[in-house]
Amino acid sequence: MPDFQQKVVVITGAGSGIGQELAWQLSARGAILALNDWKAEALDQTWETLPPASRGYREVFDVGDRAAVEAFAEKVRNTLGRVDVVINNAGMSLPPKAIIHTVVEDYEKVLRVNLWGVIYGSLAFLPALRERPGGTLVNISSVFGLMGYPGSAPYNVSKFGVRGFTETLRVEMLGTGLNVVCVHPGGIKTNIANNIEFADDRERQRFARNFENQAKTTSAQAAATILRGLDKGHSRITIGSDATFIDRVTRLLPARYETVLTRWLNREKFLAGKA
Repeated sequence: MPDFQQKVVVITGAGSGIGQELAWQLSARGAILALNDWKAEALDQTWETLPPASRGYREVFDVGDRAAVEAFAEKVRNTLGRVDVVINNAGMSLPPKAIIHTVVEDYEKVLRVNLWGVIYGSLAFLPALRERPGGTLVNISSVFGLMGYPGSAPYNVSKFGVRGFTETLRVEMLGTGLNVVCVHPGGIKTNIANNIEFADDRERQRFARNFENQAKTTSAQAAATILRGLDKGHSRITIGSDATFIDRVTRLLPARYETVLTRWLNREKFLAGKA
C-alpha cells in the first residue's frame, strides 16, 4: 500500500468532483497537495477545507494553456522541493450532438483541455516524477475512452487520446520505476453536466437532471476507487458498475460491441436529449 504521508501530490481540476474528493481523501492520508482549477472560487473552497499541513501550493489557470502548466510544474517543484504523484484530472464537455452537426471548433475546444491538458501536465512533471522512488502519474480518461458513444464525438476523441497517450507512456516507462496509471470512470455524480455550455438554459437543466439520474457513482466513491487501485498497484482502473460492464463488453466483442451497447444506452432517446 502506498504511503502518502508527506508525499507531494499534484491534482488538476481540484475545485469540484473527483479532484476535490481526491484532495480531501489524500489529505486524510497525510499528503501535501498542489492543486489547480480554472475557477478561483471553487479552488478556494477546496483549499479552505484542507488541514493546514496538507496545503502545499495552489494556482488558478487553464490546463489547456501550455505555458501556464509548465510554469505551474516549476513553481510546485521550487516551492515543495519534489513531486511524488501527479493526477491529471481536469476536464470539460459540450452539449450532445451527432457528428454530422459538429464543427471543427468543437473538437479544438474539448481536446485543448481534455487531451492537451493531460499531455502538457504529463510532460511538464515527468522529469520530477522520474527522480522520485515510486513516482506515479495518473491520467483520467473515461468509459468514453473505451467505446464510441453517440452524441459525444469530441469528448470521445479526447478520452481515447488520453488512453492512447497514457498506455504508450506506460509501456515506455516499464522498468524505470515510474508508475503510469489510466483511469476510466463511468457515470459520476459531478458538476460537469452543469458546467456544459448550453445555448438554452432549459436544455442544460434537463441534461443535468438526466445525467444525475443515470450517474450511479458519487465523487467520493470514485476517488476511493482510484486510491484503492493505486494501493493495489493497478495500472488500469475502471470506476463504477457501468464502466466495468462496458470494459468487459468492448473486450469480448471488439467488433460488435455497439450492437449490445446501443440497446443498453437507448441511443435514440439520448440523441433526442430525452434519455
